[in-house]
Amino acid sequence: MMKIIYWLPLLLLLNPVYSQNREINFEHKDLPGIIARAKAENKLVFVDCYTEWCGPCKQMSKYVFTLDSIADFFNSRFINLKLDMEKGEGPEAGKKYKVGAYPSFLIFDGEGNLLYKFVGGLSAPEFMKKIRTGIDPENEIVKIWRRYNAGDRSHQLMRDYIWESLKMLERKPAQELALEYFNLLTPAERTAKENWFLFGENHYSRELSDMNSHNFNYMVDNWKAFAAVQGKDVVDQKISAVFRKMTGYCLRGYYQKDFGYNKEDFARYRKQIKRIHVPDKKDLLVMMDIAEAACKKDSSKVVNLLADHVGKFNSDNMNIVFDFISFIPAYKKKDFPRWIEVIKETVAHSKNPNLVGHAKTYL
Repeated sequence: MMKIIYWLPLLLLLNPVYSQNREINFEHKDLPGIIARAKAENKLVFVDCYTEWCGPCKQMSKYVFTLDSIADFFNSRFINLKLDMEKGEGPEAGKKYKVGAYPSFLIFDGEGNLLYKFVGGLSAPEFMKKIRTGIDPENEIVKIWRRYNAGDRSHQLMRDYIWESLKMLERKPAQELALEYFNLLTPAERTAKENWFLFGENHYSRELSDMNSHNFNYMVDNWKAFAAVQGKDVVDQKISAVFRKMTGYCLRGYYQKDFGYNKEDFARYRKQIKRIHVPDKKDLLVMMDIAEAACKKDSSKVVNLLADHVGKFNSDNMNIVFDFISFIPAYKKKDFPRWIEVIKETVAHSKNPNLVGHAKTYL
């Protein structure tokens, strides 16, 4: 599974540092032993979850962990462990503590209880703000975990837990929590404003409501109910965006890699589109034909469909021409006489100056 790395705000980190002589003292193995040692010394445990190839991990080690004030704070209050997540005990710890991005930072008490977790390369002030939050045994995250593990499934708690899991890049656990929460809700509650994050566009749509997801399919199948609460335009835009993204992914080969090609899936997509009343319904149906042709590697059909229809697409849907140029690059255009027609139609009708400018380079 591809892991995510979080890049550091370099302008914040690359400030001049003078007379910095100390650094955090890290151990490099034996998390259980370090937890036992922390208990004996009445300290906490700090774990830096890193990989050798992770740029932000290296930046944290070079620019943050070497600051005297931070080194003194950690060396006096923590037993510190650097854990390579691809070697030794790292992979197992990654599974146990749901590490989905690098760097990830864990704080344990002397009993081995996870008190806090956060993700990403940070400036020194931002990092210490997180640490000071995490060493509070009553911090908000540990209270969420404690209530959930005790059986609390109140709706606000579930929403908070989903959001915290997403922020920690715990993709699969967050999806499992979201499904559990979905199943707790009545049909009317699912369409409520406070639950639109499960279905609509936001920073975590890829995890919660992307193509082929349970939530997206439910929202499309219950389009009228969602439109009545969220507003038709909002729901229409979400549906169109996902089918447009799907078409682009098929043209670039990402869809085939993630899902494979299944004829029945495309029949289902067309059925979903036909049942809803989005303003670009005709565009979306043609785009499903384009997407399926791309999955079947029928390049001539892709070119002909676009040449016939792209000039009638709305401007947002015309943006799949970026993906089309990836599917059939310009050096292959001699094999497809109507390739240049797609480009000319795009230049004539698109309202996206970036797309128009790019397309003009091929004329």
